[in-house]
Amino acid sequence: MLPDFATIAQKNYPAQLAHFNDLLKQDKLSHLYLFVGPSQSAKLAFSRYIAWQVVHADERNALRITENEHPDVHITAPIPPATSLKVAQIRDLTPEFVTTATESPRKIFILDAVETLTASAANSLLKFIEEPAGPQLIMMLTENMSDVLPTIRSRAQVVQLVSAIASDDDDLMDGDWQKQTQLVLFKWFELMMQRRIEAFAFVQTKIISQLNDTKQQQLFLNWLHELARDTIVYGQIPDERLAFPNL
Repeated sequence: MLPDFATIAQKNYPAQLAHFNDLLKQDKLSHLYLFVGPSQSAKLAFSRYIAWQVVHADERNALRITENEHPDVHITAPIPPATSLKVAQIRDLTPEFVTTATESPRKIFILDAVETLTASAANSLLKFIEEPAGPQLIMMLTENMSDVLPTIRSRAQVVQLVSAIASDDDDLMDGDWQKQTQLVLFKWFELMMQRRIEAFAFVQTKIISQLNDTKQQQLFLNWLHELARDTIVYGQIPDERLAFPNL
């Protein structure tokens, strides 16, 4: 019987899970991910599922991950009534960041609501990101990528998590809308890279009409960030790590 977090992850993100399962089989998992999307609980379930696959997907490990008792899996989130990840919370992880896993191939860190990191907490985290003590997997979760500090965002591989569960009032689940809007984005980005004057009119005539609410606007900005990152790192990383490898 699958643990609850696995069931939630499979219902919400079947395509992304299949992709990550392939990465795990090929031993091509990256060191640092930023998972972007709504639903804190679903993103956390997705992260727990990946952690479970890394440490060995058996019943005992599922229970330990669910109860936050696995020695190689560490989950950190803002502690109520606080509304942000504090530097003390990151420093409390220091003994774990500077040591290697005891039972698993990697030590795993899940940082929820990473957009709430204070500047001092982010600086503390950067030290561990840039100089890992051993094989590690860091998964950072956010609902709004633009709120994540650029120093953190730029170092991570961004993964959009859009739930496959249908919602009557959520046009983001419309595959046609996503396909059409991405084509508009790619054309506009091409015009911008060529420094063509038409790019400015394109915003008014094509882009604005595609974005009907703040969720769609945020998703568009997230795609733009991923596309810009792909342009920078193209040829330096494997194609499967690009957000848009087929461009």
